[in-house]
Amino acid sequence: MLIAFIICAVVIILDQVTKFCLYGMSCSLIGDFLWIESTLNTGASFGMLKNGTLFFIIFSIPMIAIMIWLIISKKHDYGKFFKITIGILLGGTIGNLIDRIFFAGVRDFIYFKSINFAIFNVADIAITVATIMLVVYLFVEMFKKKEGKEEAEK
Repeated sequence: MLIAFIICAVVIILDQVTKFCLYGMSCSLIGDFLWIESTLNTGASFGMLKNGTLFFIIFSIPMIAIMIWLIISKKHDYGKFFKITIGILLGGTIGNLIDRIFFAGVRDFIYFKSINFAIFNVADIAITVATIMLVVYLFVEMFKKKEGKEEAEK
């Protein structure tokens, strides 16, 4: 449980420090491939739901409460991998929430210019990685249950 909150804190700190140091810059890091290019995103991923800052603030608060409950819950033992995954997701969510509250949008700055990919930040990376981890966790759990059912039928 503690490790999930430590990881959450690390994600928040990394996110906010990189935004503080790099947001507002525009420069190449690796040729035309990787750039620092700043933009304020008032929507969700890939610019969806533009000007939805208030909606995302309101939506984030109960989601954060649920994630904290999932980490500290003793009613259900979800395991260390799951709790670490939720810790990463929580850190990314809080990192972007801080921006929405104080800047009325999310500060994005990482840009893969050569492929014209969406501009994003460390919190976005954490959310994406945690989502992939969560999907893997759910598939593994589903497979375990299916395998257990097949064994019980034999």
